[in-house]
Amino acid sequence: MRQGEERVRGAGPATFDFRRHVPALDGLRGLAILAVFIYHYAGGIANHPTGLALRAMYSVTQVGWAGVDLFFVLSGFLITGILYDTKDDVGYYRKFYARRTLRIFPVYYLFLGIVAVVGLLTGVHWTLGHASFLLYVGFPCALAWPSLIPASEYIRVTHLWSLCMEEQFYLIWPWLVAALGTPIRILRMCGVLMVVALGLRVAVYAAGWNHTWAYAFLPFRMDALAVGAALAILLRGPYRELVAKLAPAMLALAAAGFLCVCIVGRTTDHEGAAMGTAGFSLLTLVSGSLLVLGVSRYGLVRKIFSLQALRTLGKYSYGLYLYHFPLAVVLDRMKPMLGSALHSENLGKVVFVAVSLGINLGVAWVSFRLIEAPIMTWKKRFDYDRKVPLTGAGGASTVLVP
Repeated sequence: MRQGEERVRGAGPATFDFRRHVPALDGLRGLAILAVFIYHYAGGIANHPTGLALRAMYSVTQVGWAGVDLFFVLSGFLITGILYDTKDDVGYYRKFYARRTLRIFPVYYLFLGIVAVVGLLTGVHWTLGHASFLLYVGFPCALAWPSLIPASEYIRVTHLWSLCMEEQFYLIWPWLVAALGTPIRILRMCGVLMVVALGLRVAVYAAGWNHTWAYAFLPFRMDALAVGAALAILLRGPYRELVAKLAPAMLALAAAGFLCVCIVGRTTDHEGAAMGTAGFSLLTLVSGSLLVLGVSRYGLVRKIFSLQALRTLGKYSYGLYLYHFPLAVVLDRMKPMLGSALHSENLGKVVFVAVSLGINLGVAWVSFRLIEAPIMTWKKRFDYDRKVPLTGAGGASTVLVP
């Protein structure tokens, strides 16, 4: 082993114990899904906000899409940790893919089944091309074949792009981790992926291509997953304390840079050139810094992410993510009624978000108890041969899938 590899792999005082459950990671996942939920449900909370508080609230709702970046960083962190810790297991590939399949596929395909039935009942013309969603490549196909995104007010599936991207990541990353083997090589690969992803996004905007490429496809967003993967390796080596010490400064600098991007671009929308290039990179650093602060032994960030409310949202985040966007088709009908009953359109929208969150959480709870939790018990058949020091909740966790 080369000297550089020894330095990365060497022992040091642990920032946190990989063998124990870290509640703050549940809360981090909860914050991510809450941000996405608010973005979809509270966007346009006021068409023309006038008060300072209302303008601030409106700005927060408009940047909620950034919760997906937090998802990706946490996913890269957890999955890479699992893969690195178990790469010598004789069932490395079989067990990883079996456990991922049991956690993700049942509810995903149930959801697609419901979408298919609703589509047929509402007159959506399904084609053979729509089967691409069954293989988690629906959105790459939809860029060349836009009709794959059905034009129906009753069907909302565009939020599935991030889940599809994560499945593509699961397909590729275990083989890379096994092939690279050593910490220094994995870190180098992460560095390459970060640079390449930024370069590809710049190319998209420079060439005037469809900006959806820069936002919704794995090669262009792999820097977020790579940041999480790099942190999984660094926090297992002698630089863990250094990384923890640098996290507050990195958070401040990256957040300031992101704010500058919003000011320069005069928008928090993810479609702008500045946001779609440098903005995404800065968001990965913000998310990575929050993750490190969340798993450090002490600190305000860890206390916030350990709050029961956020942890509850994190526990049911997979169901919340799958169901919340299509449920908005039904729940949106409450918005004008609440505004009329409360004699305030804006107050009605605020109450609408709170009530909708409760309803969505209830649906996700039922899904978890009746479908997800019983199926997850089968994962015991694919336990690793040795005790694996994992972080997060419930073993092989991912950002969307606890």
